[in-house]
Amino acid sequence: MSAATSEIRALTASAFRTPQKFTDFCRNGGKPLGGIIDNEQVAGSMNATFQTIDPGSLEVLATVSEMGEAEVALAVAAAERAFHGNGGSSWRNAPVEERIELVNRLVELCERDRDVLLACEIRDGGKVSELAEGDFTQIRACAEYFIGVARRIAMGDGPSMQVAEGVQGFTYREPWGVVAGIIPWNYPIVLTSWFMFPALLAGNTILIKPAEDTPLSALYIGKLAQEAGFPPGVINVLPGRGEITGNCIAENSGVRFISFTGSPGVGQAILRACDRHGTRMKREMGGNGSAIVLADADPEVVARKVGRYTNQHYGQTCCTIHRVFVDRKIADDFIDAQRAFFNSLKIGYQADAGTQLGAVINPTQRRRILQAQQETVARGATPLLAGGEAQVAGKTGFYLKPALYRTEPGLNVNPAEVFHTYATICPVSSAEEALQLANSSPYGLGASVWTKNIDRGVALAKQLRDGTCQVNCHNSIAYGLPYGGQGISGGPGGGVNCEETFLDYTQVKAVYVADYPA
Repeated sequence: MSAATSEIRALTASAFRTPQKFTDFCRNGGKPLGGIIDNEQVAGSMNATFQTIDPGSLEVLATVSEMGEAEVALAVAAAERAFHGNGGSSWRNAPVEERIELVNRLVELCERDRDVLLACEIRDGGKVSELAEGDFTQIRACAEYFIGVARRIAMGDGPSMQVAEGVQGFTYREPWGVVAGIIPWNYPIVLTSWFMFPALLAGNTILIKPAEDTPLSALYIGKLAQEAGFPPGVINVLPGRGEITGNCIAENSGVRFISFTGSPGVGQAILRACDRHGTRMKREMGGNGSAIVLADADPEVVARKVGRYTNQHYGQTCCTIHRVFVDRKIADDFIDAQRAFFNSLKIGYQADAGTQLGAVINPTQRRRILQAQQETVARGATPLLAGGEAQVAGKTGFYLKPALYRTEPGLNVNPAEVFHTYATICPVSSAEEALQLANSSPYGLGASVWTKNIDRGVALAKQLRDGTCQVNCHNSIAYGLPYGGQGISGGPGGGVNCEETFLDYTQVKAVYVADYPA
């Protein structure tokens, strides 16, 4: 192995020490952390709480109050008052520069308390520091991008046009009103930012529903929003389980728009609830990402690159690679290199230096992954690394070994998303066969082609049935380019991270004006 090749490694932890400010926040003076409604911490009328834990140690980090139907109704009412003004200034009519000033202040406070938010990602979310630190940078990057979009896209009246004799027509663009973001557990800071900043800057008031596994970052950002000076009701945070709090949000007709990231089954159920009262919804619903490796690729280099992306957040990344289609001419060498990379991953506690593969988020995920590993073999795949449970000295978290399998065309061994360091490798006879197999999945979030022939790679990438298609890279995002899914992975709307995202948080109506009849 060349020195350059060996430098392609998995995301790795540095030693992380939990700041006292994070500990104090979690303790909350001995009381459960409440939701945030109208700039007040709310305990919840159900008197129900849940614990959020460190998945690598099973240490209870905080007890959190669960929000129910009454709290959702209170938050919607508060958000409506803030949106319309309730006799005073309204968020919808606030000058864009006023909104920008508050967003910038919130970003500054997040950066001041960087270590607390990193603790949320590392301790509550189970991430290694290298990934958590990259995620943290998205707060400023996302805010600055959408500040530029908000200054560029005109709200209110559009140009007038003559539509008939004595009749003028024009468009009127306005925010929806109360919008909700239902955020998953795998990238809480990133996905909260991707929802929050375009929605707020477009003039909406918001409800943030964090996942019950990782509620701490959203609750802390809600606390900082109060300190930043956001008016009461503009930013509300509603922790709780999806089947309780999330369902109450979907059922509340005062919520005009929902942004959802999560599994296809849950997203489709929320969409059905929204349809009953006309709430609009955009969805990103996971993936089963593929990589096509052509015969001219260096099998060792590409195997390590693919391994790095497969292991990003231990495979708990929606667009990551789980299906590899490699030309038969280099398949054996690729498989050997991929197996060696997976074998070299250091399994350990996410806050300990050197860890590359930490614990999965909860026991349900562990059970699903173990079941998927067994089913992959039952469907005909040959195990190269069998997976199974892993042990970490001194820790009792949800640790699993990486899993790697060889398969052949015609065997449907990997039909559904498996959220772990897990991949199937299928040798193929041609790029066309690889493309057909890659596109056979109902998912369509992210896929890549690996080749020295860039033109050929681009031509193949354009034929992939995925929202993000890449050549010699994977898990790519950039502000200004949409990140969204095809098939059951997403829709409708413009995905995230682009101008269309901002427009998704607005609605447009046509206004016709005729001369008064004589």
